[in-house]
Amino acid sequence: MMPSASSHARFQITTGSRLHFGLYRFAPKQWPSIEGRDAMDHPRDLTAQVATEAWFGGVGLMIQDPTTCLEFEPHDHLVVQHDPTGRAIDFIERWFRYVRDLHGSEIAEWPTTLQLPLRLTVRRSPPQHSGLGAGTQLALAIGQGLSRFFLGSELSPEDLARSVGRGLRSAVGTHGFFRGGLIVDRGKSQANQLGVLDGAFRLPEEWRVVLIMHRNSSAIHGARELHAFDVLPEIPAQTTQRLQQLSRDAIVPSVLADDFETFADSVYEYGIAAGHCFSQIQGGPFASARAQGWVEQLRDWGFHGVGQSSWGPTLFCFAKNTEHADHLVAKIETSLQATESVIVTQPQVGPARIQLL
Repeated sequence: MMPSASSHARFQITTGSRLHFGLYRFAPKQWPSIEGRDAMDHPRDLTAQVATEAWFGGVGLMIQDPTTCLEFEPHDHLVVQHDPTGRAIDFIERWFRYVRDLHGSEIAEWPTTLQLPLRLTVRRSPPQHSGLGAGTQLALAIGQGLSRFFLGSELSPEDLARSVGRGLRSAVGTHGFFRGGLIVDRGKSQANQLGVLDGAFRLPEEWRVVLIMHRNSSAIHGARELHAFDVLPEIPAQTTQRLQQLSRDAIVPSVLADDFETFADSVYEYGIAAGHCFSQIQGGPFASARAQGWVEQLRDWGFHGVGQSSWGPTLFCFAKNTEHADHLVAKIETSLQATESVIVTQPQVGPARIQLL
């Protein structure tokens, strides 16, 4: 049976980027076997203590730019256009294998991947491996678009992440794709789970985010990232507790109270504590001496809500409003190197957007 397109077969999916402030914990070297338990079956309030058996977890934010935008439309065979990442075909093949296993005999006679009647065009895609979760957003957008195109429905966050091989550690980008806003990821108790969502919170609409981006970086990803997690020492229990406390008692409450100063200070403190856990790989809380210098300079200028997203090299700095952000950009532009750039964006409100064409 040849898969058929839905009645609204031509559409775009657009999603933003993900900032990650840092992980609560690293995974154990060997995951424990927990019979009959699934943390996703036991949702709890944000104020509840994170389970002692939960690993990874952490806090991050979805932002509007840089964006990933994909267009789906019928074609007589699979065509992928304008994919600067070279990763789209792999994500399509992963989704195809997963959905065949999920639906079994219903689609057992589907053709090979290359016979799928689809043209996928990558309209916009951020730089990969820059700390913005671009690979995850691309993968999720492809998986959700394929689900809508061929199945006429959407997959759950856990099924979508599994279908394209994402959410192996942090779940911030996956939950952010579905929810937008500030994401608090409780963590997971088993390797094959998606981290449990503790909450998604909308930031005050006037707040802005200034990004300092670095081209041609050698950011840690892929096999290097796997090796890094293998050799990194465990995060001390007191550090995990401090990160959870900052999330629960400072970061989220300051968002709800529109308290910019407390938010900025607590995000910086969170990032420093989380970053030091990667010192064995990075040589400190930041990816490079250049990044460290930028953070110190931004704080000297009075902008305290500064941090590195994931492994970097992208740095972020929060601003109270557009005027505040523009003032910072003017300062930054006087010190940029040829490989660096600066943009102003704002928090993404709501999930990835689907537009019929």
